[in-house]
Amino acid sequence: MSHENTKTPKLQRMLLVGSLALNLAVIGIAAGIAFSGGGKDRLQRFDLTVGPLTRAMDADRRAAVRDTLRESDAFRPEDRSSMGRDMNALLEALRSDQFDEPAFRDVLMRQRERLQSGQAVVVDAVAAQVMDMSLEERAAFADRLQEQLRRGPRPRNDRSSGGN
Repeated sequence: MSHENTKTPKLQRMLLVGSLALNLAVIGIAAGIAFSGGGKDRLQRFDLTVGPLTRAMDADRRAAVRDTLRESDAFRPEDRSSMGRDMNALLEALRSDQFDEPAFRDVLMRQRERLQSGQAVVVDAVAAQVMDMSLEERAAFADRLQEQLRRGPRPRNDRSSGGN
């Protein structure tokens, strides 16, 4: 009976850590985009939900989305500091003799809120660009998006040319 009781918390812990890793990966991608250097026409990846949309945009609209993300307060320096503190708190919780699940979950929820905030900025920026398109631009964009979905992202070494 005690074996069954310890199996579920270990599974939950593994799932929580896996979820945290995925959340942090997406946060890292978005933060990297916001703070990376790079040429004006350099193709950027935003996140898994809008990646094909931004790749299908022309260079000017893609740059506008990137600039909106950079100008937003979604990934402020103090947020990056907080992410570091939260990661340390997670490590501490994992190494503790007595696992404090509520504290662990609180940290994960803070990380998730940061991620959602950044994603919301990107979604709003993409939607604003699409709303600004003429009927003909939207049709051309839809064609490029359909092609993106069919082919998937270009190999990394072929991404400097932009999406048009």
